[in-house]
Amino acid sequence: MLRSAKYGLYGAVLAGLIGGSALWHHVDKSVTLYVDGHPTRIHTTAARVSDVLQQAGYQAGPHDLLAPSAGADVENGSVVLFKRGRLLRLSVDGAVRDVWTTAPTLAAAMQQLGYSSDALTSVSRSKRLPLGMTSIAIRTPKFVTIEHDGTTQSVTTTDTTVGQLIDQLGITLASADRVSAQLSALLADDMRIVVQRVVNTTTYTLRTIKFKTVHKPDASMLAGTTKIATHGKDGQERTAYALVYVDGTLTGKTKLGTTTVSKPVNQVEKVGTGSKPTTLAAASRSSSSSSSSSSSSSSSPPTPPTIEVSPGSAQAIAKALLEQRGWGDTQFSCLVTLWNHESGWRVHANNSSSGAYGIPQALPGSKMSTYGSDWQTNPVTQIEWGLAYIRQSYSSPCGAWSVWQSRGWY
Repeated sequence: MLRSAKYGLYGAVLAGLIGGSALWHHVDKSVTLYVDGHPTRIHTTAARVSDVLQQAGYQAGPHDLLAPSAGADVENGSVVLFKRGRLLRLSVDGAVRDVWTTAPTLAAAMQQLGYSSDALTSVSRSKRLPLGMTSIAIRTPKFVTIEHDGTTQSVTTTDTTVGQLIDQLGITLASADRVSAQLSALLADDMRIVVQRVVNTTTYTLRTIKFKTVHKPDASMLAGTTKIATHGKDGQERTAYALVYVDGTLTGKTKLGTTTVSKPVNQVEKVGTGSKPTTLAAASRSSSSSSSSSSSSSSSPPTPPTIEVSPGSAQAIAKALLEQRGWGDTQFSCLVTLWNHESGWRVHANNSSSGAYGIPQALPGSKMSTYGSDWQTNPVTQIEWGLAYIRQSYSSPCGAWSVWQSRGWY
């Protein structure tokens, strides 16, 4: 009996040991954990993936990749993938943005983010990414067309700005040259850039300043005669212009100013206003001879001597006298027209119907005696009286001519 009990108890213990070993084998598991691609075999009694991570000293964050999920059951032989997130601060062609990646190297991250292998990076693509933030500058290739100096050039470049591309192509810019985009502007794909060569220069033109003729009355010279006292000389002025050429074509012209190179010298002409003494003497002798030969004609007044003065000479005298009174070329032009209509500038012009006489057609002609007893023959006397009459009655020759046009006399 005792032996049977003993063997029975021994069998029960042995059965318990065998059963316990089978249960332990069911609880203990072998799990392979891949952390960022590196495998680690873990013996664990954990029931879920999160427990396996915790046993290995990891905790999944919001930017990490975990497969299966944290709540999934773990069995013997399970494989758990755990990829930790890395923060990348990317400056892509000058534009900054933050992205997360679970790639362990920059090359894998670039591929994961979809960047071409032609893109230029500020660090080596083989660099393993730390868990902290990594700053990386990326320049993507762009197709750019640039026009300069009569040529069109198309390039694929990883330069960031317009200025960098121009420097890389060896295009030298002068201070006045124009570029269709700011040098600091970021390059874009299919961008077209135009460089214009600008040349600023100055040119000069010369203009002749015609001299003026000044007439001065001279009583020591015979009426109708002129003499140049000072020869006139033309002057010269220079005008400066700023010119702007764009690619060889004149696009702008601005007047900068005018300077006098040399001043004109007025021509001074003396105009005779004196009587002809030989004619007067001859007239006196003729008058004396007539008086002695016929006493019956002694009671008639002597006929004034005839001094022929051309209209041109009379006008020259008038111009000189106008200048003395401060009247310019406009007033002289009005006077010429006025007395052309009145007398044709003839000293002995006599209107038989009205009795008007002389160049200004004074009515009666004897009015002009207030300016000289030679009013019948001297153009100076007639013109001086006529100018005084015009100033008093019409203010100016142009005023007198305006009245003449309205009523046919002045």
